[in-house]
Amino acid sequence: MKTPASAFLLLLVCLQLSMDAQVQWYQSQDGHVQPNGTYASQIQSLTPHSFVAAYLWQINNENYTWKISKSTTGGAEQRAFFLSGSYAMMEMKAGYRNSIYLLIRSFPFAQDPQYTLYKLDSNLQVKAQRTLSFPNAYSLFNLNAFETDKDGNVYLAGDGQYPDGPGYSPASFILKTDRNLVTRWSRMDSVSTSFARIHIERNGTVRIIEDSYTFFPDIRVQKISAAGQLLQARTYQADPARLSFSSTLDRDDNLLLYGTTEGPDGQSMYLYKVSRQTGNTIYRKNYFPATGTNLDDLKLDEEGNIYALLSQYLTTGSQCRLSRIRSRNGSLYWSQAFPFSQDSCILKTIVTAGEDRLYVIGERKSGPYFSKGFALQLKKNGQREENFIAPDSVSFQRSHFLLQGIADRENRLIAIGNTNDLDSITGGSSYFSSFALRLAPARHGHGCGTDDRPGMESGTMAKTAAAETVIAAATVYPNPAQDRITVTNPDPAHYNLALIYDMSGNLQAQQAVNGTTASFGLERLASGVYLLVLRSSKGLPDKSTVFAVKR
Repeated sequence: MKTPASAFLLLLVCLQLSMDAQVQWYQSQDGHVQPNGTYASQIQSLTPHSFVAAYLWQINNENYTWKISKSTTGGAEQRAFFLSGSYAMMEMKAGYRNSIYLLIRSFPFAQDPQYTLYKLDSNLQVKAQRTLSFPNAYSLFNLNAFETDKDGNVYLAGDGQYPDGPGYSPASFILKTDRNLVTRWSRMDSVSTSFARIHIERNGTVRIIEDSYTFFPDIRVQKISAAGQLLQARTYQADPARLSFSSTLDRDDNLLLYGTTEGPDGQSMYLYKVSRQTGNTIYRKNYFPATGTNLDDLKLDEEGNIYALLSQYLTTGSQCRLSRIRSRNGSLYWSQAFPFSQDSCILKTIVTAGEDRLYVIGERKSGPYFSKGFALQLKKNGQREENFIAPDSVSFQRSHFLLQGIADRENRLIAIGNTNDLDSITGGSSYFSSFALRLAPARHGHGCGTDDRPGMESGTMAKTAAAETVIAAATVYPNPAQDRITVTNPDPAHYNLALIYDMSGNLQAQQAVNGTTASFGLERLASGVYLLVLRSSKGLPDKSTVFAVKR
């Protein structure tokens, strides 16, 4: 039974959320690791009720640590998995039977890059692991493309070279593995050494996109069967003034080539459509010439509609432009402009949803040193429905922006983003923290009554509102440690449990914390890196920090 004081607090929380009722939950992802902080990277749907997100969790000299977080669509983090490497970059694919495939690109000093694949199950446990290599002393320089198909097969493509006397012989590769990362086939090409992108058709046929300075501006496309045989090779003449290039498949597996190009009227977006059956170009289109135009994102929805998001710099001012294009013939269905002077919005990413909805996300500026995460909800006919402003967890001289997003099973927006402190003198960033959140229209309810959405509880709302009032971070000393650590608890009234996880997300130790400090013996822990988590029984976000055991 709620006391009068707690009921009054809950009422205040509901009133606060009613003023900006679209924020349903807010999940802090701050590693509290100075001086760099934590960076959000990727988010993908996993099951109808969960998602996974990737964060660059810690930078310690050349050692980069990544966190893979699994959460419910109601905002509760369930599991975490950590990977480290030398200047490591991580790419994630979620798909076949709720498996997660991770590609770690590591760049050790004075050595060739190292590329390692991991397959995780839905509990973030490692089921397969493989470091990529090829025979005959092949040096792998660039792993440019990483894709999976509906059956869990993995495709990798990139460039490297063979030793050849005093010189070298360049060669590009494509490799297909099964769902357990065992090689099914591979191909080497020593003529065109620029495998840049991979697309997999529904029948398993593979398209390799070759884009290289050696034959720029033309684009070459190889078509390879599901068994690895070359079926077709074509060259497509491209605009010599193109400034960017990307590609995707439409709903019928036709190839779309697109980007930004320079022309007599300024910069514009281009779009080519290439037939799946014949390889012939169906149409070539250019859109929206302006003094400056940049294509920020292009997405297709389940019906095959094309949506393009651009930044435009005009003599009359700057704007973002969102357009829907008919895939069949490349004609414009509608186009909406969002002038910067009107919305102060910088929109960078499209998130498609079911029903008749899509989102565009980014940030809304308020002066030179302040911005808030921002999203627009539109109908697929171009009608603007809702504005979403992310929770005001920032203040003057901070920037807060949404990076990527997904739609949950009720077509609500779940997004990840970053908050960074700004130096008002230099304009540089001093510290980053990351977050995930869910936004929904006010008519969906805000969890303050008896009609809460699934996974949305009063405790979650209190967590959202109170998260910004607890500022201090947990600390561990000594760090690195040998036999024992002392943990400082900056808020013992709210945080009463301390846990230690290894970098695979396995719980190693835990104990109650009733004061401002707690002590852990480390006799059972091997040398390595660990995560210390302070947990609240009152629904507040976990506080965590990384420490090392060194003997």
